[in-house]
Amino acid sequence: MKSLSIILFLLVSLSLNAQQLKGIVYDAEATVKGAKIINSTQHILSYTNDEGVFNISAQPNDTLVFSSLFHHEKTIVVTSEHFKEDTVIELKKITNELDEVEILKAKEKKFDSIVYTEEFSTQINNDYKERPYLYQPPPSGNMDFVAIAKLIGKLFKKKNKTPEIVYAETEDFIHLFETHSFFNSRMLTKELKIPNEYHQLFFDFCSAKNINKALIDTNQELPLLDRLNTLSKEFNLMLKEQQQD
Repeated sequence: MKSLSIILFLLVSLSLNAQQLKGIVYDAEATVKGAKIINSTQHILSYTNDEGVFNISAQPNDTLVFSSLFHHEKTIVVTSEHFKEDTVIELKKITNELDEVEILKAKEKKFDSIVYTEEFSTQINNDYKERPYLYQPPPSGNMDFVAIAKLIGKLFKKKNKTPEIVYAETEDFIHLFETHSFFNSRMLTKELKIPNEYHQLFFDFCSAKNINKALIDTNQELPLLDRLNTLSKEFNLMLKEQQQD
């Protein structure tokens, strides 16, 4: 009975000390979705979402292992500093390391190139209309993408605990520019002057600036446009400062 009490005490202590560690995973070109994060100390598993964002329970001195099918594994030891701002993790892409595979003879199926081309073209066109920023070329080699991501990560502070204020997240801006008639991809590029390849990064930047979510939810177009105009100038200035020779 005494042993059971000790075990329960330890479990409760661990749960009280654990915190939610939030961050985002990038490689040299974009965010990494579906990356696996393992807290090997507490045996907890998590994954990044479609925007590369992750949340995992952790505490100082825990070991986190980040891995992806197309990236090299990376291990970090959690410190108290990781909880003060969003953690930015950079993974290195695996190149020229394809494993040898066995090619098996499969049952041949008649291939109709015309039908395939038409169907594939329709799927691409529909997806491009909905998410044009995914089809832009990777950033120029003269720009340190990960350095910019880390700068944005430092802007993130712990969200206001009071229930009266809810701040817009990256996903909220993505949804806005995918569904709104005025705030769309063309406006983002032409009016706000955000380069196509940096749309996703701009959404992260806006989230880091703690914009009241009510501006989006209540369709306050003019105040929101004014705020986005200011942020776009700050963002483009940051891109210019990060431009490499």
